[in-house]
Amino acid sequence: MKTLPVAALLAALALPAVASAGAPIHLVGQNASYTLTLSKVRGHSVTGATGRLVFDVRNTCGAYTVSQKMTLLIRNQDGTLSRTVSDYDTWEAKNGRRFTFLLRQGNGTSMKVQDQGTAVMGPKGGEVTYLVPQGRTEKLPPGTLFPMAHTRTILQAAEAGKQGIDPPLFDGTSSHGAEHTFVAILDHRQPRRDRFAGLSKLPSTLVDIGFWPRTQKDDEPDFRTQMRYFANGVSRDVRLDFGNFVMTGKLTSLTILKDACPSSHRSRAGIAAKG
Repeated sequence: MKTLPVAALLAALALPAVASAGAPIHLVGQNASYTLTLSKVRGHSVTGATGRLVFDVRNTCGAYTVSQKMTLLIRNQDGTLSRTVSDYDTWEAKNGRRFTFLLRQGNGTSMKVQDQGTAVMGPKGGEVTYLVPQGRTEKLPPGTLFPMAHTRTILQAAEAGKQGIDPPLFDGTSSHGAEHTFVAILDHRQPRRDRFAGLSKLPSTLVDIGFWPRTQKDDEPDFRTQMRYFANGVSRDVRLDFGNFVMTGKLTSLTILKDACPSSHRSRAGIAAKG
């Protein structure tokens, strides 16, 4: 998917939580920060890693906008340090028909656009038109979902008691079109006390997501992430499997945002969830 597929994680974190049975699915706006720490190393290429993820979602009248930034500092086998920064911004129409995306990666000082463009979907499939790589187009097979539509499908599957789903996904983090995903819905918890008061009254569900390029024949995904989602869309207990190393993400700050809808003059002011 990527040389360092951090963008897959950024897209995955846009998948909000399972709603309680019978409750309407509502994907709230949020601003969340995570501290990333190294939890497992495979092989010898990586000897240390730390990082930070900032995740911002806005729920407007006709669309969802997502802005995410991840910074990783990795210590290599020879003792050198490498810094990788990924900025990922998307706009997705709520009817699931149009999606724009911009992915930039670099070291924080020098950033390069990796993927940028617009995707459209219809009942018989869709197409991505890339600005970067320039002039590239990719067909999307029927049934391909954009991230928030993918989210809603996960929520519906969980409410129906399913243990897993495998819809194709296009999230703008690959220049090769849609990817295969398999989402395992592992367990469901009733509300319990949480250090963030806004989460204490909400049920949660543990989800494991694997990502495969559609042309790849390997049994193992090239990236995998696991996290616990709450019914309002907040995630914690994040586990990021990059192959040669695994990191865990701790939720360190959280603000739940009011829906932004200019036509009804709703406020964008946030309600802080105190930790």
